[in-house]
Amino acid sequence: MRRVLCIDDDQDILDTLNIILATEGYSVRVSTSPGTIFQLVQEFSPDLILMDINMPNFNGLEICKALKAYISTENTPVIMVSSDESIEKAISDFGAQDIIRKPFSIDQIVEIVKLYLDPKVVSLFPDNTDLKEVN
Repeated sequence: MRRVLCIDDDQDILDTLNIILATEGYSVRVSTSPGTIFQLVQEFSPDLILMDINMPNFNGLEICKALKAYISTENTPVIMVSSDESIEKAISDFGAQDIIRKPFSIDQIVEIVKLYLDPKVVSLFPDNTDLKEVN
């Protein structure tokens, strides 16, 4: 089961993300304490992290940058979830894989998480030109 770690200072947002993602079959851990993120990552080994930008005493963008600096988390997708205008720089300046603007829809959350966590089916014959009809 794929694991998603959600960090936000708003418990209602975390409850919503937990319900959405658990319903989709993901194992979810939520926290309102961004200061413990490295401990949570070590304990939970998330396959993806959803994180807010503005949290008391913490900036999610800086946490994202720090996560990308560690070899154990450099390849873990981090998706910033925020209404803050600085979200525009999350990918280019801080290493986030994607952004989701608040307020978000259930479909947005599901679509982005599936994009990064669900296996992709790749056709060996994308245009079917190599397939021959068998009689």
